[in-house]
Amino acid sequence: MTVRRRRGFTLIELLVVIAIIAILIGLLVPAVQKVREAAARMTCANNLKQLGIAAHNYQGTNNQLPPGSDVQGAGCLVYLLPYFEQDAQFKNFSFRPASYTAYYQDPLNRPPTTSTDVIPRPPALYGTEGKIKTLLCPSAPAPDAYVTVLMMVNYGSQGVDFPNIPNAGHLFSSAPGRLVLGRSNYLGCGGYLNPSSNTYGANGLFSYKSANSLARVPDGTSNTFLFIEYVGGTINWGGSGGIPNGPSGASWSCGFNYTGFGSPSSDAFTSTDTGTLDYALFGSKHTGGTVNVCWADGSVRPVRAGMDFTTWVYLSGFADGVVVSPP
Repeated sequence: MTVRRRRGFTLIELLVVIAIIAILIGLLVPAVQKVREAAARMTCANNLKQLGIAAHNYQGTNNQLPPGSDVQGAGCLVYLLPYFEQDAQFKNFSFRPASYTAYYQDPLNRPPTTSTDVIPRPPALYGTEGKIKTLLCPSAPAPDAYVTVLMMVNYGSQGVDFPNIPNAGHLFSSAPGRLVLGRSNYLGCGGYLNPSSNTYGANGLFSYKSANSLARVPDGTSNTFLFIEYVGGTINWGGSGGIPNGPSGASWSCGFNYTGFGSPSSDAFTSTDTGTLDYALFGSKHTGGTVNVCWADGSVRPVRAGMDFTTWVYLSGFADGVVVSPP
């Protein structure tokens, strides 16, 4: 009887196989990442498309767009909630201008500031509370990654913007409200700056108590920003208001942001505070350095991060008399 011995792998053969597997994995991982980012980018574009449809439906019902912010500072996204299947969220939001100067002062919308993270209950759900998938870009940091969020953007002179609310610049929520306010990676476009310091004359479609109409956009709806991506930036709070240092984003109750602080960014959300106004810039975390925009005609088309600032500003205005073709 003949006994046959089965030959195993030599050490060299085993190392070759391992090397081949490593190479294949190295080729596969970037491909998977590209597919994942492509899917995230598509989801983001679809989110903005839904906002565009909601704005157009609001226009069809009311013959105008919602205000960028109302007399209490409640933003345009709040008014659009019923138009993208968030009617229950809208009904839970408290509008009481006779009792509270700002929406975030209303204890039904946001808990009073205590500088601690103990969230008082009831209510079971605050008016500004709630995770809305349509308002979150998959490429942006997770909602829980933000240590706080914007409640309003107010750079107007008293008597011009929010006459009863002191100028606050970019106003973020202290604790425990910082944990309550729902996040958004999209904000309405307010244009260059407010009317009190309007160098470029580029007013956006969304501003304080605005009542603009898509039927009256002299610069052309296909050349005018409506909603833009926003991921925020890192701020060193130094313990102020019970806010730890870290990434600061925007709430869906905020409304709009101005374009005058700089061109859109693809790297504003960093691990360290650069000491700049990164948190004030529109921007995204998509690979390739692009930022998605919903234009006033309802289409969604990206712009390049770091694009020419003058072009960026004029695209944000709807009646500045300067018609600029999208880059």
